[in-house]
Amino acid sequence: MNVVVIGAGVIGAAIADALAARGVGVTVLERRSPGRGASQASAGILAPFTEGHDKGPLLDLGRRSLDLFDDFLAGVRERSGMPVEYSRTGTLEVALDQADAERLEPTRAWLEQAGLPHEWVTGAVLRDLETAVSSSAVAGLFIPAHGFVAVEPLVRALVNGARLSGAVFEAPVDVTAVEDRGSSVTVHAGDRFYEADRVVLAAGSWTGNIRVRQAPRLAVRPIRGQLLYLHYSAKPRPSRVVWGANCYVVPWSDGTVLVGATVEDVGFDESATVEGLAAMTAAATELLPGADTATLEAVRVGLRPVMPDGLPAIGPLHEGSNVVAATGHYRNGILLAPLTARVVERLLVDGHRDGSLALTTPSRVMADLSDERRIGE
Repeated sequence: MNVVVIGAGVIGAAIADALAARGVGVTVLERRSPGRGASQASAGILAPFTEGHDKGPLLDLGRRSLDLFDDFLAGVRERSGMPVEYSRTGTLEVALDQADAERLEPTRAWLEQAGLPHEWVTGAVLRDLETAVSSSAVAGLFIPAHGFVAVEPLVRALVNGARLSGAVFEAPVDVTAVEDRGSSVTVHAGDRFYEADRVVLAAGSWTGNIRVRQAPRLAVRPIRGQLLYLHYSAKPRPSRVVWGANCYVVPWSDGTVLVGATVEDVGFDESATVEGLAAMTAAATELLPGADTATLEAVRVGLRPVMPDGLPAIGPLHEGSNVVAATGHYRNGILLAPLTARVVERLLVDGHRDGSLALTTPSRVMADLSDERRIGE
């Protein structure tokens, strides 16, 4: 079997790695270079119980994928021969005042009802758990199952592992159209053509710009996220992912921290803005006083692909289609990469239809370019 994967972000690279490891002939086409889309502005946080608890099916997808992460990372490291920083030290969501504590109460109650490990910490226990947080913090919600992974090294390792298993990566290649002929699929990229048995659409926010003949377009749209990379010289440094009401902070072993992230509906504008920088800086220093002496390493901007209902689109575009979508993961692309890769790999190689495909079927979010729906509508 020969498969063309369109897109080399974390989703496309994970699918390519999984398919190539099964002996599938894989060609990956990327309009920029691997990991330069939404992945470059991803914090790598693995937190389904924070991101998904009030989003129904998203929680189930996130829990399943988190359970796969240990084995997923072990496989990626083994196939690629490359290190990837990965930590499961939990997340601490901090309340800086009583109103903030009340904001966390529904999550705390839900975790209690679901029987999920967590700890509500106050006073000296909070200080001992995370000494870097503001002295004004009144409480915190600690979820030990959560963690984070270094996104850029992860994408590099996925690409290298896929290549070592025989996958070919081509960039820059701007795909404009896909034609499903029934017995094969033709991919159009300018004056170049690629023939395949199956095609996977994993082009993130740009997926909707690829015309698939005989199928409506996917109603995916971009949401800009700006993130700060800081060199954090103050002691103590945060030891785990710390959330506040207006930002999150991810610590890395090299002494840097990542602060994110804005959520901006500005189309395909990938500009970094003074407003975004100021908002994240203020939020970070309020949460972690030591951040006011940090130095700015970089500002990263990415366009996160989102569907009208907030769930990803994974599966054949329609019954019998040789074109499979794997896009629209929004803020959970890194978390959902292991599950998405497994679902698509088993679908294409074994014909196995995972139960999650009923939730993520692309047919629920097909639309014309004139569709202006917004999240939740």
